[in-house]
Amino acid sequence: MKKLVLLAFIAFITTASYAQMTKENNYGIKNLRLEARVDFDCYSQHDSLYSGFSGRYLNFIIAGDLTENIYYAYRQRLNKVQNFNNWFDATDYLYIGWRITDNLSWTVGKEVVAMGGIEYDLAPIDVYFHSEFWNQFNCYRFGTNFEYTTKDKKNTFTFQFTNSPYDNSAFFSSLYNYSLHWRANYKHFGPVCSVNMYEYRKGAYQNVIALGTTFNFGPVIGYIDFTNRANGEQKDFFFSDFTTIGKIGYVFLKNKMHVYVKAGYDVNDSQPYTTPYDEVYDVCILPGTDIKFYGGGLEFFPLKDSKDLRIHAFFAVNDASDSMVDEAPITYQGNLGVTWKLNFIKK
Repeated sequence: MKKLVLLAFIAFITTASYAQMTKENNYGIKNLRLEARVDFDCYSQHDSLYSGFSGRYLNFIIAGDLTENIYYAYRQRLNKVQNFNNWFDATDYLYIGWRITDNLSWTVGKEVVAMGGIEYDLAPIDVYFHSEFWNQFNCYRFGTNFEYTTKDKKNTFTFQFTNSPYDNSAFFSSLYNYSLHWRANYKHFGPVCSVNMYEYRKGAYQNVIALGTTFNFGPVIGYIDFTNRANGEQKDFFFSDFTTIGKIGYVFLKNKMHVYVKAGYDVNDSQPYTTPYDEVYDVCILPGTDIKFYGGGLEFFPLKDSKDLRIHAFFAVNDASDSMVDEAPITYQGNLGVTWKLNFIKK
């Protein structure tokens, strides 16, 4: 019954969207699509081998304009919806915005927490193997954004005020996030950087400096990330609790093929690993964490001048053997999958 209701809802939105297209203006739905990803995974730990198929993502996305100055965007992970009581738990973002001027806008609703870094900035459906911080951080919260874009459209600055990403209580806990975010678009580089204050206990903040940039030199593409996490009381503010990631790839066959290598490192030695949980500074990447990951893969886009169909494969290693928190064996992962997008409307 639950699935039938979801399908009926999508069918209704799709029908209504085509009606919008007949209007003699530019308002209405600008983007309406379903996207899905299915993978075959194979994991190896010591002498154990696990494998199988899985539906990794099923996303419903809609965005458009209500008026010349009012716009909206919505992304729902349908595969995560258990029932209508926790519908918003599976909502990535759902906000309405007001273009106050050509350069200034204001949004309110469920927002993506405004943190820098390219891996964090990517849609989850486009991330294959990742850092522990990416895996543990709760990045969607209700709140509000103010955005300012420069006249040349190359720089966007965002001030954000939302519930804290570490607020997991069933009731209001009065924990908040304050973020200042910068996104830019230059010829060879695309920086995405931020400074953030995440309240994890009342009056206690995790201070984050997240620096990332894409780079593009013809067929050579990639990105570099560095995220530093700190509490004002810890001894070493920098380089004791951080995540760093690097990726470099090569595009060829008329942009149909992309091969890459990627590696990253999560570490937190800001406190002893025996520190009681209610005294730790970083409740996301706990003291004693020391995890390395690395690997490589490829993407193939078989359709001409389109990325609506993608075939991917990768091999990755996750090494937590030096971690005091999780003394897990080294994990080897092989993966093969396909992603497709059904664009009902794309303007």
